[in-house]
Order: sequence, then structure tokens, then C-alpha cells
Amino acid sequence: MYKERPKLQKQFEVVDKEQVPFAVIIGPDELKEGFIRVKEQKGKDASGNSDGEKVKRDELVSWLKQRLGRD
Repeated sequence: MYKERPKLQKQFEVVDKEQVPFAVIIGPDELKEGFIRVKEQKGKDASGNSDGEKVKRDELVSWLKQRLGRD
């Protein structure tokens, strides 16, 4: 969902509404470190790692395929 000045809360509302399984977050800190943060979306009341999981940029596609069961 591209927006010139995105609001994070609005983006997560769309993710929840559309039942998107993962949110991929690329911020300045992640770019510096060479990682991407991936948050599994389980709904508003789910517990778990709220910060998501750090994944190396070059391993993102294989990581997502593995999680989605599409090796």
C-alpha cells in the first residue's frame, strides 16, 4: 500500500482487514543493518513477538516461502 506519507496504524488496519499474513517493515535502522523486520499478523488480540523477526535482506523471499509452506 503506497502512500507518500504513510501512517503506520492505517497500514496495519488494512493488513488486518485484508488478512495479510505478514507485514514487511523496512526502516532506516533495518536498512543500515542489512535486515528487514517481518511481523506475522495474527489479529489484534494475538500474543507473541510484537517486534517481529529480523531477516537478512537477501534471505527474505526464501524465509517467506518457508513460512507460507511453499518451499
